[in-house]
Amino acid sequence: MSSDDTRRRMEYQAVGGALAQLDAKNPQAAQLIAGLATVIIAEAEKSSRFASALTGVVDALRPVNDAIDGAPVPAPRKRTAAPKKRVTRQPGAFDPFVVYREGGGAQELSARLSELTLDLLRDIIAEQELDTRKETSRKRKPEVLVAWIVERVEASENKGSVFR
Repeated sequence: MSSDDTRRRMEYQAVGGALAQLDAKNPQAAQLIAGLATVIIAEAEKSSRFASALTGVVDALRPVNDAIDGAPVPAPRKRTAAPKKRVTRQPGAFDPFVVYREGGGAQELSARLSELTLDLLRDIIAEQELDTRKETSRKRKPEVLVAWIVERVEASENKGSVFR
């Protein structure tokens, strides 16, 4: 038996194994593929014209198969979208949790936050990771962000107070 015959037998066995694996997951698809293969084989045995057409398809695919078996094929080019514009945030002006704990609560925190600009408020939100759902990116008024930060800090500081 030649090495070509051995290679073909191994390929046939691999196809049978793949069909058996498919049968375990999706019996209908396995039956469809097995039925198609049976019909194609029967027709190729009956008609030499059909068999030569199949051979023509295989010959047309041969450069692809040779590339797969031998040299590496370059990966298809992917379209890449323009990178998203990333805003790099500076560290926050102060830690709102420290101000809330040591400075006297929500009123002191609100007063200190009111002095800051919109960008500085967003820096604090980003640094403290207060906005995991990206809710504040649509807010344009500093007063709204101040109230939002105070609410989040209070909620975090009072979390678990039921058990105290």
